[in-house]
Amino acid sequence: MPPSRLDLVASTFQSASETLHDKFLAVTSDAACTGCQHAGFGEAILTAWLQTRWIEFTRNLVVASALGTRRTRGNSVQPVAGVRSLADAKRIVKAATTCAVKKRGVGSPVWHAPWFVVEVGTLMGLRNLPKLEATLGPTLIPKQMTDFRNYLVHPGTSTRYKYEALQAKLGMLRVEPQDLLHQQQSPGLPVFTSWVRELQRGACDSTR
Repeated sequence: MPPSRLDLVASTFQSASETLHDKFLAVTSDAACTGCQHAGFGEAILTAWLQTRWIEFTRNLVVASALGTRRTRGNSVQPVAGVRSLADAKRIVKAATTCAVKKRGVGSPVWHAPWFVVEVGTLMGLRNLPKLEATLGPTLIPKQMTDFRNYLVHPGTSTRYKYEALQAKLGMLRVEPQDLLHQQQSPGLPVFTSWVRELQRGACDSTR
């Protein structure tokens, strides 16, 4: 039996994020910064790419959930009422996204944030919403990526405050941004690797 829509969404993210992880392993801080204005530019780019892949995943996850999926093994998901085609799913996702942006007072869709995915799913009436809340809601990685990237790209008082909060959260005080992603976390994985693995785990769990 061919993989379900949800399985394909998850596998696409797994492949894309693994490619980025390979790039991370292939470069050092010095190599990534060659010709850049300040240290950490390469790490900021990798983090931005990972965040972009995650945004694509969450958006596609919601579309696939709206369409529903049938499985001979695992959990089937019933489509949202009135959704009979991909065009229907995209239309209802677009409408719910617009409502969520206005309701939460954000300037644009923030698909990297788990709360936004849950908000859109709630407005749509996704049948697998409890699973999305349980599997995506607890992860702090999207915010950590945002705070890290923002400080490197837009250094300032407010972004530094959030970066220092991230340092404290990771137990890595006084670690410079260009070194942070390479620092070892328990169980001995670099920060960037830990981010990739947790996002991959969330993608897998949310689509089962």
